[in-house]
Amino acid sequence: MRVLVLASYDSFLNIGGIIAPFFVRAGCEVEYALVRARRATQITDSQIAELVPGSVVRWIEIGEGSAAGEFGPYDIVLSCLEGLSTRRMMHHLRSLGDRRPLVISVYPGLLLRYRFDGFSMRSASDLLWLNCRSDVTAYQEMCEAFGMDGKNARLFGVAPLLQRVERKADADDGPIVFFEQAVVPLYHDERFFLAEQLVRLAMRFPQHQFVVKPRTAGKGAALHRTWEPIGPLLERASAQCGGWPGNLSLTSEKASCLLGRASHCLTVCSTVSAEAIHAGVPTAIIGDFGAHDDYGLHYFFRSGLIRTFAELNFPFDIKPNQDWLSDHVCDPHQTVEALIDEALQMAREPRRTIGDVSLKAEMSSGLRAHLYSANDVEHVLARKYQVRQKPNSIWASVFSAIGKARLVSTVRRRKQR
Repeated sequence: MRVLVLASYDSFLNIGGIIAPFFVRAGCEVEYALVRARRATQITDSQIAELVPGSVVRWIEIGEGSAAGEFGPYDIVLSCLEGLSTRRMMHHLRSLGDRRPLVISVYPGLLLRYRFDGFSMRSASDLLWLNCRSDVTAYQEMCEAFGMDGKNARLFGVAPLLQRVERKADADDGPIVFFEQAVVPLYHDERFFLAEQLVRLAMRFPQHQFVVKPRTAGKGAALHRTWEPIGPLLERASAQCGGWPGNLSLTSEKASCLLGRASHCLTVCSTVSAEAIHAGVPTAIIGDFGAHDDYGLHYFFRSGLIRTFAELNFPFDIKPNQDWLSDHVCDPHQTVEALIDEALQMAREPRRTIGDVSLKAEMSSGLRAHLYSANDVEHVLARKYQVRQKPNSIWASVFSAIGKARLVSTVRRRKQR
């Protein structure tokens, strides 16, 4: 069978590259393609070469009339796409009816933010491979609320765990590694506080080596682009704290390699925490930035791992709550082969058409028809309609003039009193 691994950004291609060998072992022919999702750089050639070495990766456009040519030759599409590209793909696959490939949607990491938004955009997939039991339960509850069949959900596991971390014998004496995220925290003052705390942490514990792993290195691209890179912030914070600590450094080393020699893992809220926990690396989730939905800390509420910088002391041996662990961190090694066997069997069977019911959690068919009538279809798929509409300029001027006249009149009456 022919399988197309479809990705859009670095972490998504990484997951496709990790899962693809399991399809190859099952006798499939696997090809890779990247979907154009924005005008700016999505991923660099060097990132592609590092993530799927030796593989040919082509770029494709998902648009009107392109579905048959791009997807028709394949039996299965392993969709490692972000939400908006998934919406576009599912929309254009509808035109193929029952001649479309089987679609498997998979996530590149933990669902830390906008979980239901992501579920709703992937609900038309034939198979939705989810990270953990908590996600499966939440997805099925969503489907039940909208009268949808949520039986396409499968417990897959946290996909990056397929890339095993081999801990070194002397890892207990290794560096304390902080894994940065591009947009968590997001704002300048928060990110400067983060940098300052990392510098002060290194100063508090001069007997330990501290390593900071930025989300991207050099000219590397990612889905989320930071407003404030961590490197310059660390330099500024060090200057204010009396100089760069000799036991603090930055690295571009792969996360799996770093975890292999790390004594501890620190992160604000990241998929790497699941990798660290699974590998037995003592892990702390930094709680200084609070319980904000945009930062995803709620994922770890029952974990027992949340600590502020002030509460950290090294070495520590914080153990995750076992009930939380069972619900939130699942190992795909236990599921991947059986799920691929199931997918291959389903791909041999007639395909269902993608109907409005399977898309109901995203929006009703009535709203979809309204949006399509009022906007270009591609604009709707890209959510470009979600902007504040400017009022008609003529009427805006009239109402503005009336408002100003009423204000002047009110002020005059008050003065006369």
